[in-house]
Amino acid sequence: MCKITYRHWQPGDDDAILAFLPNTNEEWFRNKFDYPDDMLEPEGIRLAFVDNKVVGYVMGDPEARFIEEKQQNFGYVSAMFVAPDMRRKGIASRLMHDLIAYFKSSGFRGSILDTDDEGAIQLYKKVGYKLITRELQTIINPTKHNSLLKWTHVDINESKHLHKLRERWSKSHFPVRWNPDEMEVDQSNINDYRVLRSDRTIIGYVDWSTPSRKSSINKLTDPIVPDVDPLDVIRSLQQEIDEPTEWQTCEGSRYEDSLRSLGYKLQSINNVSMYLSIGKEIDLTNHHRCI
Repeated sequence: MCKITYRHWQPGDDDAILAFLPNTNEEWFRNKFDYPDDMLEPEGIRLAFVDNKVVGYVMGDPEARFIEEKQQNFGYVSAMFVAPDMRRKGIASRLMHDLIAYFKSSGFRGSILDTDDEGAIQLYKKVGYKLITRELQTIINPTKHNSLLKWTHVDINESKHLHKLRERWSKSHFPVRWNPDEMEVDQSNINDYRVLRSDRTIIGYVDWSTPSRKSSINKLTDPIVPDVDPLDVIRSLQQEIDEPTEWQTCEGSRYEDSLRSLGYKLQSINNVSMYLSIGKEIDLTNHHRCI
């Protein structure tokens, strides 16, 4: 029986990891600790070896979430893979336990991950993760309303205002990623967003993707609009669109009940979010869920 050894990343491991994960962005991976907005540490990459060959890999890095009235670090599990011929040997469980131990030693409040694989869901449950929510989608149709709310394109000078709206959203939704030093909307992606205005005041915004090679229809994700009734937000979008548009939401979102009340059937898709509390259990009673 082959001997499996476990440890965190060390200098000189990159060639073996890239050979194990051939589709990884090599330039990013070789410089993974050098990006100022990323707090990835060597201990956040856990490896399983047989001889000098990588057979298992998991990566987790800190991400801020607003919970319990303050920003706290969570360990986000961004990648997990075990060689097909080495599965069912406990490698994935051991790697996850080692990663969770690192999260605990770093003082993180918990851990978050996303997956669309049923087998992975069972693995994560086995090591202590709980399901937060599952993604849902529907198609909304153009409908005439007398809404005074108007959706328009974003001006780059409005990015800071959207950043503040997202901060407020993060205080009532979980798990919203919000970094005080990182703008969600910038020059590189500004065309993928629309802002909601009441008169001239910006009161919300939405990630709104237009047709591309990957999708033939418009898609939007739950709008970030803290102070407007969800039904009014939906009606404003029905009024704005001129063709059927996919709406992406999730179980427990601020918009789920309102979409259902308008007769929309929400289809469950495989993508789920899961979390693990470290220390005291996290009370999500008063939080809406988000994608």
